[in-house]
Parts: sequence; structure tokens; C-alpha cells
Amino acid sequence: MISKFKLFLLVCLFLGPNFLFSQTSPNKEPETVEIKANVESSSKNTNFSKNPTGFQKEINLESTNTRYMSLPDILNREAGVRIRQYGGLGSYSTLSLRGTNPNQSKVYWNGVPINNSLGGEINLADLPFDNLEKIEIYKSGTPAGFSGSAIGGSINLVSKTKIDKPITRVNLMGGSFKTAKATVTHMDQFSSGSYFIQALQESSDQNFAYLNNKGTVLFNTYDDTIDERRNAQFRKTGFTGNVSFDVGKTKINFLNDYIHRKQGLPGPGNRQTTSVGRVFSKLSSAVTTETNEFLLTNLTLETKTYGNFAKDDLFDPKSEFSFGTPDSFTKTNQYGFQISPTLYLLDYYQVLRTSIQTEQEFFTRYEKRANHETERKEPKKRRDTQSFTFQDEIRLFSNRLFLVPQVRFERYTDRFGKDETSIRNQLLDPTSDVFYVRQNFTNPSFGIKFILIKKENLEFGSLANISKDFRIPSFLELFGERGSIVGNTKLRPEQSRNGDIGFYLNSKIDSNWKIQSDISYFQKQIYDMILFLPNSQFTLRPENVDQAFIRGVETNQNIIWKKGIKFNLNYTYQDAKNYSDSPALNGKYLPLRSKSQGSALLAFFNEKSELGIEYQYIGANFRDRTNEYLGYLPARQFWNLYVQYSPYKNIETGNELILSFEVRNLTDKRVEDLVGYPLPGRSYYVTGSYRF
Repeated sequence: MISKFKLFLLVCLFLGPNFLFSQTSPNKEPETVEIKANVESSSKNTNFSKNPTGFQKEINLESTNTRYMSLPDILNREAGVRIRQYGGLGSYSTLSLRGTNPNQSKVYWNGVPINNSLGGEINLADLPFDNLEKIEIYKSGTPAGFSGSAIGGSINLVSKTKIDKPITRVNLMGGSFKTAKATVTHMDQFSSGSYFIQALQESSDQNFAYLNNKGTVLFNTYDDTIDERRNAQFRKTGFTGNVSFDVGKTKINFLNDYIHRKQGLPGPGNRQTTSVGRVFSKLSSAVTTETNEFLLTNLTLETKTYGNFAKDDLFDPKSEFSFGTPDSFTKTNQYGFQISPTLYLLDYYQVLRTSIQTEQEFFTRYEKRANHETERKEPKKRRDTQSFTFQDEIRLFSNRLFLVPQVRFERYTDRFGKDETSIRNQLLDPTSDVFYVRQNFTNPSFGIKFILIKKENLEFGSLANISKDFRIPSFLELFGERGSIVGNTKLRPEQSRNGDIGFYLNSKIDSNWKIQSDISYFQKQIYDMILFLPNSQFTLRPENVDQAFIRGVETNQNIIWKKGIKFNLNYTYQDAKNYSDSPALNGKYLPLRSKSQGSALLAFFNEKSELGIEYQYIGANFRDRTNEYLGYLPARQFWNLYVQYSPYKNIETGNELILSFEVRNLTDKRVEDLVGYPLPGRSYYVTGSYRF
């Protein structure tokens, strides 16, 4: 894919000067009138306008207020997105974009990075959902204004801040497996701003029936039984408080989100646990500002100051997961500041964006005995990050052609205190009590957008991007874990060469029809992928031995007829193979990557009701790197059905009552997403939502 772009880029380089000089004189005003720093864009999303050439998707969550939905439910429907779940609702869930590993994608909350440095990947069950306004998906990399590099891509969770009118909403939900959820939301305005508050309580036993194969998948099926899932219950409490207001030309947002979860960890289906549990709490806070006409009439300044604070308690009193010191307590603190000025040189057909970010992350872990008394405090780990991003958005042919070169410089400094109980560490460097790992990176990218047809109700064009991205090794890979993983401070970062190209269509045929469509081809070549190899009989050591080549096609089709029909289709075809130096892995399919995956929605609606049917297809895949037959997972299909009805609605005041009923997994498929972790069969949910 990269090589195919070279000819395209050369043409742009040769013809670029002609494009520039063929423009109207700088003394003339451009055809598209833009007042100061407020740029008119075909996208109302300000983050999307900073990344005009990328393939990106905005998911508006307004309709999810009246259905029992979760973050994995929403994301798993999107093209190029794969969710892996260790069970049902509330279970550990990870995100994979375009065939990459979960730790190769970045997750943001209002532009604030929330990936932790311990393992790199994010548990979606630990993230906010009910208080979100929308989800932004960036498949072509990390956009300008966001820190960090991402091999797979990134998603951004956007909280509700903009309030049009006072609203109070009460949601009561319940369903199978003793599932219940209640949310109370209130938003209002004051003289110079608005505020949003929400309280959440959710619980579920998740004691669904599943097929227990007793660990004998093929050799003995006579001992298979239908058992009940145990110790999979969870209780979740959440609180959100956001305040937004204007001070002169500056918009200020105070964002706060708190989550507390208490849950059981059930273990694999053939050896379920009875008493393993986890208590997790997380507080995320941020202050963001946006100032128009900062010093200059054509300069905008944005800032982010943030902190993420998380605590994770693991209880294993019967040593069902591990022996020795089975319990643990971990604490993660993350602080950061980012400043992003944007200079609009519209007379010269350019927009210059820069971003400077600094961040510190501290990770502390305590090993605890079965009675949860501390036995040992692990050395504190710390990561310092500095990054600088520069982007030049060049607009030609009256904003019909966009050329967007970008470069990102990043520096990482990792500190790991010496383990005083380890003789090995004392012998390695007896004069120092801290290990340092320093790494610097430069990541360029280039994007092109060409609008072929641009009319009042129609826009058709093409997008293309190439980039170099990386993933810094995690603390676990660099410094290991006592008793099981030997650290490797010589690890190289995983690197990739990414490219995509495709077309998009946004059309409003008339006042009743709306069509959004895109199709793209993507390709990723990933080098120095980290694989854990046996180091002894009982330990593993990470090494840079894997390489991957991923290519595929994805498409999104959305059609809405305002008089009563909406249709959505998402489909991804991908070929993801391992080209490792290890003969046992070379040429094998990457685990948990289906060649085909798709989803569809067909809904009929009117002013008072809506009836919809959802379909999801996940193709066959292997659950292990060596593609053994025992790890083969056949293709599966899921059907969901939902109906909504509004018995009361007042158009003048906005008051309304909405009732909904839905059936998940209509055909009662009993399958596993990962080995030993079954997914629920048929389940039912009801929702009552009252807004006043």
C-alpha cells in the first residue's frame, strides 16, 4: 500500500506548485468566507475538522438513553472495530481496530489519554458510557491535538457539556440475570454557561447458562453439561459533574467522572472460581479551555490540564488464580498538560496547528497475602512523556483539495526502582537503585482529501493517508512481574507503516432522505511486535520476534428516510497474518482476527414508536497464534430485536415517557469469544425513560 502511494505523492509534489500559483491572488478573499478563527467545515465536529483527510466516524449516543446499551455493544457494530469479551455484561472487554492488538490502539476521554502504561490495553468495562454525548473513532491514526502515537487508531469518548435547554431524565432499566440499572440526569443553564450532573447505579448477577465442555473439546463430548455461570456478578456506581462557561472569548470546561466497580472474576468455564473478586475505582478530572482571537484575530488557543487516578484491589483468598501472595493492590496516577495553538493563514490557503504536551504517570503495586495484608511493595514505576506535533493543512482549489503533512516528536523516560529483594537486580547494577529507559521517536504522516463533487446537499470525494506509528513497550514488558515474567529493558518499540485510501459520500437527496457512505482499503505492516517466550520452566521473557501484515476493505452505509425507515450496514474484510522469525508462527493467521465481520440494522419508526432488528456476523478465526485445530472458532451470527413506544410526549415542553423492550441473541447462540469464557445466550431487557 505504501508503495502505491509513492507515485501519487510524486504527482502531488510536481503539481503542487502549479496548484499554488493557479490560485487567486492572496489580495483577493477566498470564495469560502471564514470569519477569524471560526472555520466553516463540512463536519460540525471540531475534532474532525482538525483531521480532514482521515477515515473517522462519529457515533451520536442520544438514542441510547432509552435502551439498555453498553460501550462494547455500540463499538462492536462498527466497521473495522472488534470487541473481545471475557463473558457477558460488565466483563473485561478490549478494543481492536483494523486487525491490530488491543494495546496498539489509543483511548481518550475528551481528548485526555487514558491508556495505562502497565499493560497498555484498556478495559472498556471501566470506562464511562451513560454520561457520554458521542464517540469519535479515528481509523487513520491519532489526529492533531491528541497526544501519542497509535498503530491501530484511536477512539475519543466525549462527555455531555453543551446544553440547549434544561432537562431532567430518569431511566429505570432491568433484565435477565437480575440485571438492573438506574440513572438520574439533570442539565441546566446559567447566565454565562451550563452544567451537567448524573448519578448511576447498575448491578447484574450474570448467572447465565452455558455449555461446559470440562476441558475436553473433541476427545470426549459425553461429559459436557449445561452449567450456570458463577462469580460473574458486578455492582457499579458512577457520578459525573461537568460545568461549562464563557469568560470573554474563552470557553472553559470543568469535567469530572467517577466510577466504582465491585465484581467477581469467574475464571474459565471448566474451572470456575467461587471467591475471586475485584474492586476498582477511577476518578478522571480535566479543565479544558478554547480561546478565539488569542493575541491575534486569526489565532486560536486550546489547553488541557488533566489527572486520572485509579485504584485496583484484587482478592483471591482461596488462591484460585495464583499461589503464594495471590492478592494485590495497584494504584495509578496520571497527570498532564497540553497546549495547542492554531494559526489560520486563510489568505495563504493554510491552517497551521501545533501541540505541546507533557505527562507523568506513576504506578505502584502491593503484593498481599490471602488475608489481604501487605507482604511486599513493588518498586514504583514512573513514565515521563513529552511530545510536540506540527501539522500544516494546505487548502487548494477553493477548499476542494486538502494536503495535510504532519510530524510528531515524542520522548519517553521510564524509571523503575530496584527490587531490593532480588539478588539478580543487585548484581546487574549495584551502584544504582533505579533503572532508566529513554527513547525518542519521530513519526511523520501525510494525508490527502480531494472533493470531486461539492454541492449544497451533496459531497463526494476521496481520502488517502500514510503514516509511521509505534507502540512503546509497557511496564510489564520492560520490567516484568516477579515470579512469572522477566523484564527486558532492551526491547525495541513496535513500529508500523500504515496506509489507507478510499471514497466517501454525504448526500441529502431532499428534505426526507439522508445518505452517508464510505469505502476504504487499508494496509498495515507491523515490525518488532513483542511476544512472550518461555525463559525457564516457570517464567516468560518478552522479545521482539513478531511481524504482521494486515490488509483489508471496510465500508459503512447509512440511509435514513425521515418518514419512517433507517438502514445501517457495516462490513469489514481483512487478511491478518503473522510473519514472525519463529517458524511455528510464520504465515499463520493472527489470533481472533476474522476475515469477515459485519453488522446491519433495519428500523421502522414514527413519532411515537420504533421497531428494529439488528444483525451481527463474526467470521471464523483462531484463538491461538499457532492456528491449532483445537483453537478454531466457527463463524457465528447474532440477532437482536427491539421495540420502543412513547405513550406521552409534549412537544412544547419536551417532556416525554419512552418504554422499550428488547431481546438479545434471539436464536440463543451459546459461544465463546475467548477460550473458556462463554457469552450469554438469549436475554431480555426493559427500559422506562422519563424526561421532564
